[in-house]
Amino acid sequence: MDKKPTYDELEQKVVELEKKISEYRKIVESQSQHEFTAQSYLDIAKVIMVAINARGEITLINKKGCEILEYSENELIGKIWFNTCVPEGKRKDIIDIFQKLMEGEIENIEYFQNPVVTKNGNERIIDWYNTLLRDESGKIIGTLSSGEDVTEKVLAQQELQSTHEELANFSKELEKMVEEKTEELKEKNTQLIEAERLAALGEISNRVAHDLRNPLTVVGGFARRLYENTPDDDLNKKYLTIILSEVKVLERKLSEIIKIRDAKEEIANHNMS
Repeated sequence: MDKKPTYDELEQKVVELEKKISEYRKIVESQSQHEFTAQSYLDIAKVIMVAINARGEITLINKKGCEILEYSENELIGKIWFNTCVPEGKRKDIIDIFQKLMEGEIENIEYFQNPVVTKNGNERIIDWYNTLLRDESGKIIGTLSSGEDVTEKVLAQQELQSTHEELANFSKELEKMVEEKTEELKEKNTQLIEAERLAALGEISNRVAHDLRNPLTVVGGFARRLYENTPDDDLNKKYLTIILSEVKVLERKLSEIIKIRDAKEEIANHNMS
């Protein structure tokens, strides 16, 4: 039959238990203090800090992360990150990558950029820096990520790129306009030179017509009178016939010069208009 402990032995057991309980309390308080300190460090960080376990559940998120995602901490802890915070169109690809990371099929992707969706349905663009979490045996048990909200920066870059493209397009259009105007000016200049040349020819034609018309009229008039007053049997009548024939040739030439002058003046006036 077992021997019953004495009063002193029971008292000793109680003292030992109280000592162990006191030590356990100190350990718990120390661990809680460490957790509180760690959470405080996370909360003052200006970036999202989020831990996700192998099942894709959020196990830790800091104050900045809750602020950007527009959730409270209680609304996020335990939720599937991909279903809650990743835009629907991006989920499948990101889940596939995460599963391969957890299974060790691909190396850790230390940096990538992708959007998150907030509680109110707004999308924010985040630059993520990641590390894998492992247990004591080295097995991958999740990820710890820090994310910087770069939405405004990305939008500004896109706006700047759009502005550059608009300026490039405007420059091309301006260059095209300058080329067209240059060709137009060349054509106008050619027309002006031609008009000036025609005007000069017209002036020469006018001068020639004026200088020849009066003497030719006089020569022709006197030759006809002499021809009419000369008897047919006079040998000089043959020469007068030749003179009248040549006068007619000169008159035709003069008429052609006048027609050419008038035509060139008409062309010049048309080009100038």
